[in-house]
Amino acid sequence: MANKLGEKQRPGTRLMATGLVIVAIGVLLVIVGFSTTHVQIVPGTFRTTEVQGSPTPAAWIILLIGVILTGIGFGKRVLSAIEK
Repeated sequence: MANKLGEKQRPGTRLMATGLVIVAIGVLLVIVGFSTTHVQIVPGTFRTTEVQGSPTPAAWIILLIGVILTGIGFGKRVLSAIEK
């Protein structure tokens, strides 16, 4: 791959960038999950209470996949620097 100046891109750059974008999306989903509330009916009464929400497993999985991709991209970059 070549950028606009004709220089060769470092190995792992695209993988790191993709991983960081996925991490950012995962972090936003986790924050939204923690900040939402839902109404729960108290058994035996007609009252309701607000209960704090929690992130879905999908949000945690997206976050984890992003961290793994970023780590793989960083590892590729480090290995290519060691080879030089």
